[in-house]
Amino acid sequence: MKVLKGYKFRIYPNEEQIQFFIQTFGCVRFTYNCLLCARKESLQKRSYETKLSPAHLKKDYPFLKQADSLALANAQRNLDRAFKNYFSKRMGYPKFKTKNNTWQSYTTNNQKNTIYLVGKQLKLPKLKSLVSVNLHREVFGEIKSATISAKNNQLFFVSLLCLEEVFPLPKTGKAIGIAYCPKHLVQLTSDRSLPVYECKGVQHRLKRANKKLELRAKVAKKRAVVVKQAKNYQKQKHKVQKLTVKKNNQKRNYIDQLTHLLVHEYDSIYLEENPHFIDNTHFLEADWHHFLRTIRYKAHWYNKKLIFVEDVKKFDEFVMN
Repeated sequence: MKVLKGYKFRIYPNEEQIQFFIQTFGCVRFTYNCLLCARKESLQKRSYETKLSPAHLKKDYPFLKQADSLALANAQRNLDRAFKNYFSKRMGYPKFKTKNNTWQSYTTNNQKNTIYLVGKQLKLPKLKSLVSVNLHREVFGEIKSATISAKNNQLFFVSLLCLEEVFPLPKTGKAIGIAYCPKHLVQLTSDRSLPVYECKGVQHRLKRANKKLELRAKVAKKRAVVVKQAKNYQKQKHKVQKLTVKKNNQKRNYIDQLTHLLVHEYDSIYLEENPHFIDNTHFLEADWHHFLRTIRYKAHWYNKKLIFVEDVKKFDEFVMN
């Protein structure tokens, strides 16, 4: 079975490439906002169609020609998807994009081999030079698209969407019941050992960093300094953000290891349907839902069964039936 699989890597662009990325972010944002404004006006006039497109915008705003045309086309597609979600009541009304957002991104498509990897470097449309990539794992399949994202225009990443062949795993004939556990995320009905979740070091450092951040805020308040202008506060805030990212990455890695083990060892996986979540623990409701999303697509890829049950304690009865 062929599936779309994503790979995310850190990239290290040079100054020229950084300027191109920032410029493209701005052009994509401008295109999205112009199209949203036009769509808003057409809806107010009871008209559900607008003739405005990125091609029309280029005539009025020549600077858009410097950006990747596919990135602008994808901005239009994203807006169409946002309105479909709004009309189907899955999401709220689309909002205007702002340059003050922490994360900026754009997506471009691979047409006639315009996106490819050469060693540990990546070729992207509209860029003459190759971008250095931290290629920590091998990429398989055909690259369909690339999404460039940046955090505060300082940390840059690329997400490659690839079409690759995934083969079903051999049948094991085993089944397992899984319930929510606040300490280890999952509790199995068997004595199977779980991957170790190492988090104490980061949790302790994050707790101390947050306390220090509170002290920095109090000091700034005593000195009548605005928090945004307090350098010590901003430095400490940056440390807290880095530790939070590290903690979240550790969780994602643990969930990936856990779902990999379960899907490879068991043919039928019984999951608790309505678990009771506990606050202020290692694993919260959001982590459980991330676990469900991950195990769903892996079970689909490798032809394994997921069954939701009310009470996992009655797991043996479900298996017998």
